[in-house]
Amino acid sequence: MPARWRQPLVRLLAVAIVVIVAGVFHAVAVDGLPIDYDEDDYLRAGSRYATAIKAGDPGILLRENYRPEHPPLAKIVYGLALLPLEPAPEIPDQPTTALQAVSLPQPHLDVARWTAAILGIAEAAALALLDPLGGLLLAISTWQLKYTSQVMLEALPALLSLLAVLAYLRAGRPGASSRRRRAWLVAAAVLFGATCAAKYPYGLAGLAIAIHWLWTSRPSGRWLRPRALGGWVAPVAGWLALAFVFFLVFNPYLWPDPVGRLRDSLAFHGDYAGSQAVQQTGWPAWQPLVWLAGSVPFHGNLFPIAFDLGISILALLGARRLWRDHRVMAIWLLLVLGFLIWWPTKWPQYVLTVEAPLCLAAGLGARAAIVEPLSGWLASTRERYRARRATQEAMDGTPGTTGGAGTGARVRGNLRDLRTAAPWLLPGIVALLVLAGIPLLYEGAMALTDFSNTSLRDGILGGVMREAVGGLTGQLPAAPIDLGSSSRVQYVGTDLVGGLQAGVWLGDNTTAAFIAFSMIYMVLVVGLQAILGLAVAVVLARPGVRFVGAWRTLFILPWAVPVFVGAIAWRMIVQQDNGWLALLLGRPVPWAESPEWSLVVMVVAGVWIGWPLMMLVATAGLRTIPRSVLEAAALDGAGGWRRLREVTVPLMLPLLLPAMVIQAIAAFNEFYLFYVLGPNGATVATFSFFVFDSTRGFGLYSVSAAFNILTLIALALLVAWFLRWRGRAERVAFA
Repeated sequence: MPARWRQPLVRLLAVAIVVIVAGVFHAVAVDGLPIDYDEDDYLRAGSRYATAIKAGDPGILLRENYRPEHPPLAKIVYGLALLPLEPAPEIPDQPTTALQAVSLPQPHLDVARWTAAILGIAEAAALALLDPLGGLLLAISTWQLKYTSQVMLEALPALLSLLAVLAYLRAGRPGASSRRRRAWLVAAAVLFGATCAAKYPYGLAGLAIAIHWLWTSRPSGRWLRPRALGGWVAPVAGWLALAFVFFLVFNPYLWPDPVGRLRDSLAFHGDYAGSQAVQQTGWPAWQPLVWLAGSVPFHGNLFPIAFDLGISILALLGARRLWRDHRVMAIWLLLVLGFLIWWPTKWPQYVLTVEAPLCLAAGLGARAAIVEPLSGWLASTRERYRARRATQEAMDGTPGTTGGAGTGARVRGNLRDLRTAAPWLLPGIVALLVLAGIPLLYEGAMALTDFSNTSLRDGILGGVMREAVGGLTGQLPAAPIDLGSSSRVQYVGTDLVGGLQAGVWLGDNTTAAFIAFSMIYMVLVVGLQAILGLAVAVVLARPGVRFVGAWRTLFILPWAVPVFVGAIAWRMIVQQDNGWLALLLGRPVPWAESPEWSLVVMVVAGVWIGWPLMMLVATAGLRTIPRSVLEAAALDGAGGWRRLREVTVPLMLPLLLPAMVIQAIAAFNEFYLFYVLGPNGATVATFSFFVFDSTRGFGLYSVSAAFNILTLIALALLVAWFLRWRGRAERVAFA
């Protein structure tokens, strides 16, 4: 096979695998998913289009758009898919707040669902053309599977928005002729217009294209001159105008009254965002991150793989590569996340607007964190084996004659060394097993049960081990998870660990809410602690600052105060009715009623308690930096900010990162602040506090154990990455 054919064939094989996986998973979803909200609405709209077109009345496209708050293109596609079927009885018109339909006409429901599924499969294949790992992750994402396997509006605009970005990327490929570049840009405009004609929020992909285009084509020099500014903005403005024309072309409902109907369609969303249906959910601004921190929690074990939390973690690991290699995708991802956090309506199907760039970032993260290290380890292992074999052959003479004797001698020598060291190692090994191994084993046993406050007596008296051992040996069947209802511990198998990773629905939110909040709280607290600690250390290290020792002593006091005492002090400050802040303002401060303000208060308190440690570490790090390095950077023309960013901070990272890891672990498991301050709402709590709080978490000890196992795995991976990073840094330092 010619070498030039090998890579395209491998890429096509990878795309075929992604299509097969996506097809199988979508088939399971189409067949197993119950009827969801809005499916009756969009099936009704598609059926009405199909019936009218079949009767020779295409004018229905101009006069009707059922649920006009959304553009009609996706509904028209459903109508075209239903054309070959005999008309079904019209589905009743129900308000948007109605419950799910009990039944819908067949085979119309299956045909419409498979129409959406084919579009979802096509999206996974399109992403696989850019990155096979990203396409595979998109194919198994449970959110993608659910909302592209039901009669929803998501599948078509999700596909069109991705195709628009891919067309734009093709236009920017090096070596492309101007004619081909224009053709791909026109294709991107057509797809962008069609995207908006299917569902408005997916048009953020086109906005990302415009931002990236403006950024990469910005003129140098005096670009603010009218001529330069016009030449810079005019092509992008023309492209946006062309996209708007195609938006109108694909939206025939607007033709009779473009301004009025478009205004009414857009105005609906602002009114709906403030409606009771949205407000009564009580979901915080970061709820989209909650959805992405777990899998679909509504349908049990319907989906073969629940890996959405892993996709989000891999996306974090691949964010830097996404920004470097596919910047327009990174802009798309940031735009959509910002919009989802800002927009009050938090329905879970909205996360499909971010799935394509998120899975691309996850694919890059998987390559950076798993594929490349594994392939590198295999290659280095093979090279070491070959080197040892060559060395052994050189020492033993003729290959294969005395090598066996030499190897046997080394093995016997190693065994003698082990026997000599065993008496000294054995006490430490036994102590490690007793102090660490047994608690970990017991925690693993707890995670296999439903041990909680209600079964506390039975669990302490041996119920945990009885159920865990009985279940593992096959003597007891796994019972359904029913936390907090039985006075006896029951064996539930691995469902709790798996369900916790995927997200368990608690009636008003999912357990992923605690994972997401803990991560957000940890990142904000540790990041602000590091910034504040570094800033104060740098200021105090400047020459001419007086009373440096007194300032450091004063600043270290928050860290010296016990966390519980510091939390009580903060409660005195922010108490809603009679706190110092309320007295200062002359009115109550009901911060605890708002998830967003609760997060702000908890983060401020957490930063105050922990930032002195970062200040001390930064102070020690500054003293390790040779003054000659900073003077050399200054002589090279680097200003103060550049010296800090490119010299001081990189040289301090070996000291700062271990402290940040320690602070991150403490923040992730924060308990005392939440216990004392007690913000309302289950979504404003770390998992450590939730499982303790018997009024909300039922003392879910087994859930805590399962979560600790997942945390231990994540911590082991984090430590492994840190040690690997330190090893690389030290090799660079000594090179």
